[in-house]
Amino acid sequence: MRTLFRNLWLADGSGSPLRRSAVLVDGERILAVEPEITASAADRTVELRGRILSPGFIDVHGHSDLALAARPEGFGKISQGISCEIMGNCGLSAFPLSPENREHLGELWAQYETALDWEDFSGWRAALRSRGVRLRPEALVGHNTLRAAVAGYADETLSPGQLEEMKRLLARELAAGALGLSTGLLYVPGKFAPPGEIEELMRVVAAHDKIYATHLRSEGNELFESLDETIECARRAGLKKLHISHFKTAGRANWGKLDGALERLESARAAGIRVTVDRYPWTESMTQLSVILPGKAGDLDDSSLSRLLANAEERLRIAAALAASRSADYWEGVTLVSTRSAKFRGDGGRTIAALAEREQITPAGLVVELLAEDAAGTTAAFRGMSEENLRRILALPFCMMGSDESARPADDSIGRSHPRGFGSAARFLRRLLDAGSPIESAVYRMTGLAAGTFELSGIGRIEPGKAADFTAFDPDVVDAAADFANPHTPAAGILFTMSGGEFVYRP
Repeated sequence: MRTLFRNLWLADGSGSPLRRSAVLVDGERILAVEPEITASAADRTVELRGRILSPGFIDVHGHSDLALAARPEGFGKISQGISCEIMGNCGLSAFPLSPENREHLGELWAQYETALDWEDFSGWRAALRSRGVRLRPEALVGHNTLRAAVAGYADETLSPGQLEEMKRLLARELAAGALGLSTGLLYVPGKFAPPGEIEELMRVVAAHDKIYATHLRSEGNELFESLDETIECARRAGLKKLHISHFKTAGRANWGKLDGALERLESARAAGIRVTVDRYPWTESMTQLSVILPGKAGDLDDSSLSRLLANAEERLRIAAALAASRSADYWEGVTLVSTRSAKFRGDGGRTIAALAEREQITPAGLVVELLAEDAAGTTAAFRGMSEENLRRILALPFCMMGSDESARPADDSIGRSHPRGFGSAARFLRRLLDAGSPIESAVYRMTGLAAGTFELSGIGRIEPGKAADFTAFDPDVVDAAADFANPHTPAAGILFTMSGGEFVYRP
């Protein structure tokens, strides 16, 4: 079927100025882009009445690896204009699978009730496509998954043979179409990897001319050290494409470090490393609640932590250590997002401090109770970022939009979302426009720049031969509507989302 889009302003994804255009689509591909195309050339006509047509937005940092298998509609993403998501971020991907990591990943993603019946990147993507997913699924190879496939989740230095096996598996997945390598050096088992291990894997990535994306070891107290380590490893490995995930300065004491961090990025760029970053437009982060546990408990994988917390004495000991490691007012800035705990499942959006007061226990005791019931699935938002630094990061010309969230359905059947899961693209766009960015420049950062950075050749531009992945929006209205109280609220101002020539979202 041929579809004609008329009476529109075109932001084609290149950054070129807006222009009045008509766009003709034939099946999955763009056939023509002209100032005018007659209605008789198409089987149907869509009038945009002077609004913006752009390429579908690309979420360069998502976590829908299993969420889309469970709920292929991906409503939270398509309803904000996203047509493609890059998954496998923060070191966690759904491949490669082996007896060493399959059971653990099954427990981690238990809420999706989906069998992990593939082995590699090709099998994972085929499984998603067989379910009729509406987002284009792309992925990085996650270092945590890769390391666990070879050596499990223990705190250990790899043998030379294990490292070679990791490199072999990484090369296999890159050759099959994975976009690059991601690390999550805050998480088990990635946190146990020395710089030399990461450098060796970077060499494989460099040999395939692909990208390395990293959740740094520290985004706060040791931010400079983490950036220095990453950039030095990249330099030694000959890596030319480096991406910093959800770039931030975490914790009030570290807000003043942004200038020093930017100096490091610019120095690396001047030395020939193409450094890029992504960011979601909120000052509250979100991750597993277990990351705040101190000491040995914080070094355990989810399964081991669950076994440990089954012991009442251990729960008391860990709660005491956690309480001692945090100030009393810290808990006002920690918000429960999602949990499978029957007792607290309906409490998403409330702070740990408020829930602890209701339950008449200490905040640390509440955290341990939540994790004892659901170590893998309990997530929380942490308020600790600077609004001014967020503004400056979003203004960087090499900053792209990354939601850092899964594609959720309209309901919370597979977990409750951070509002960024339903609003990152719309709010990113709104923030840029309000800061004075031309529409075409803002769109470029969410489409053409993202596609070029991650080597997505078939999307990101509106031109003949490219995929018919579109977003139409009203620039006067577009914005996030989700908040922590109502996180599954669709974005405002999105007129439709098209993927492969099919309308996947029309409010």
